[in-house]
Amino acid sequence: MTTKCIRIVAVAVLAGFVSACSHTAPTYSLSANNIDEIKQLVGSNSIKLGVDNFSAKENANKKSISCRAAGPVEAPDNKTFHQYIQSAIIDELRIAGVYDAASKVKLYGDLDFIDFSSNIGAGKWTLNMTFAGNGVEPFSIQSVYSFSTNWIADKACQQVAQALVPATQGLIKKLIAHPSFKKLIT
Repeated sequence: MTTKCIRIVAVAVLAGFVSACSHTAPTYSLSANNIDEIKQLVGSNSIKLGVDNFSAKENANKKSISCRAAGPVEAPDNKTFHQYIQSAIIDELRIAGVYDAASKVKLYGDLDFIDFSSNIGAGKWTLNMTFAGNGVEPFSIQSVYSFSTNWIADKACQQVAQALVPATQGLIKKLIAHPSFKKLIT
């Protein structure tokens, strides 16, 4: 092999190692436990709840977060993370039978902080949001979801992407359990 061919092969191999691809989180999966809890809160009341457009603090207004040297972790469908969380909440309220976009009773959300750690064996998502609604003062929810990760960067970052669903389910579980949310929905 000539020196020129060796250089071309070396550059191609190096480019393969240096280039990174994105890791897209899956579409949100509903939590049966969250839906059951919402139904129990509402009971026989005919309360309907709308969800206003969520926002995010400047440092949390993201569509992706870098993960090691393996590329970014992204929310699906080109959404920001706060749009992903908003859609998840709407889906759970809808399936629970209490969502109405036209309702005068609204839930508002502001993503204060979002990040993850892909440390070997000790991954975690951290989601902090402030919620508000008609007749309730703003209240904050802090949710940390821990999971195991791999020592191989590409695998670990894919595990991070997969863990966004249960991390979001955990955030919604804490939202539903909060006294201010209960006041809003009952």
